[in-house]
Amino acid sequence: MFRFLLQLLVLVLVAVLSGLFYFSLPGPRERYSLLDVLQRRPLTAAIGVGRPVVAQGEAPALLRAEPVDLNGLGILEEVNRALSDLTEAVVPSVVSIDTTKRVNVTRVVPTDPWGLFGYRRNESYAAPGLGSGVVVTKEGHVITNHHVVAGVDAIRVTLHDGGQYDAEWIGSEPNVDIAVLQIQAPEGGSLPDLQPLAFGDSRSVRVGEMVLAVGNPFGLSETVTRGIVSAKQRELNDGANEYFQVDAVINPGNSGGPLVNVRGEIIGINVAIFTGQENVKVWQGIGLAIPSNEVREVFEAIVLGRPLIRGYLGLEVDNISRNYALALGLPSTQGALVTDVSKGSPAEAAGLKPGDVITKFDGKAIRNADETLSRIRSKKAGEVASLTIVRKEKTIEAEVVAIARSETNTLRLRADISASGQAIAEAVGISVAELTPQQRAALSMSEDAPAVMISSVTPGSQAEQRFQPGDLVHRINQDDVSDVATFYDLLGSLPKGKTSVMILSRNGRFIRAFLNP
Repeated sequence: MFRFLLQLLVLVLVAVLSGLFYFSLPGPRERYSLLDVLQRRPLTAAIGVGRPVVAQGEAPALLRAEPVDLNGLGILEEVNRALSDLTEAVVPSVVSIDTTKRVNVTRVVPTDPWGLFGYRRNESYAAPGLGSGVVVTKEGHVITNHHVVAGVDAIRVTLHDGGQYDAEWIGSEPNVDIAVLQIQAPEGGSLPDLQPLAFGDSRSVRVGEMVLAVGNPFGLSETVTRGIVSAKQRELNDGANEYFQVDAVINPGNSGGPLVNVRGEIIGINVAIFTGQENVKVWQGIGLAIPSNEVREVFEAIVLGRPLIRGYLGLEVDNISRNYALALGLPSTQGALVTDVSKGSPAEAAGLKPGDVITKFDGKAIRNADETLSRIRSKKAGEVASLTIVRKEKTIEAEVVAIARSETNTLRLRADISASGQAIAEAVGISVAELTPQQRAALSMSEDAPAVMISSVTPGSQAEQRFQPGDLVHRINQDDVSDVATFYDLLGSLPKGKTSVMILSRNGRFIRAFLNP
């Protein structure tokens, strides 16, 4: 009993002292005290700091957190404004590229309910493609990747203002994966005022430099991502081309878009994403871009006709056969066999001989002859190629200084292809012309039906035995012949050493003519 009274007395003294301490504090009383506990007042979470000022007669306003008080935001705000200004200046120069390719398929159509009998029917459909590009001249020249427009039938460009225009393929360098297009003005109209971007010097680019990647990923036009240059001189699959590695987000559809520096200059063309896991086709933190100096060389070669200089060592190489590898005691067929060394060439000066086997190029293993040639072409005049060769079961290190040779490029130009097609048609002995609307009406042909008319056949030529004036050419191999320009392009692009088929019609009857250029 005594212990209970003592505990009660202590509790009362604690309550009295707490109350005296609480009421002796100055200012508003917002603390939750022991008296609140004894009165069973509910506990309310505090939101914000301080009590809101409420005018008399007004309901209390919601308590809000006050902004964080930070000093020195001026630099960050300037950087933020500068990035926004840079984006606004760059985006109008980037275009979306939509391509269409005609794909022919054969479908079996059953003629009985069980599918035991049927017939084959040829069908075709338009396969769409997507990419990005950047305007580099006031005349409408656009740079993109070669793989974006390779083998397509139609190219459509969408500008920043939403205007859509047809574009013509001017030329490509497949080894560098760069193509040049030119936007075509509408019939009877003109192009809008274009805003081209200038090239920067990719040699001066530093690792860690801030960059913007602009493109059309997944059809989301004018997407801008920011990052840094993570590394230089990256290579894909031990190939010859070197790339900038960036951590700016690059996804499918970004191909052909520009990589720009903080001055708004093109320092690269986005080309690919690195996928560390098989079947994973999205960004994983590594994007690749072709350095702008390589791009500019290709552009000037295509548009300005300047020679595209590639490295030359004076070597002829071939793949290593299994029997040859066994005869030489090589561990595998990896590498390239030197079959000839040109007299007076850098390779001869470095002591290379026929029969040597190149196993490494600049310290990296060589897989075959094609890879060796690609590595050689990537060298510029004056650069040194370090070769590891095997000669009579001995390993030898050699250094060869590359020289310039203009004929080692792999440029493909529309003008060259068209001229080649015209030369083939002249050699065969035919000339073609467009169908007039009156001729199409007389033949009951629609405006978009693919066809050109053979207007003349040279007497005594190869064509005299197979073609007649008035024949209609509809297709070459799997490609429709929609106009005269396409006819010459297709002739100029015929695969060498292979038989091609030209589909014609004469008096409503289809004819096949075989070509072997």
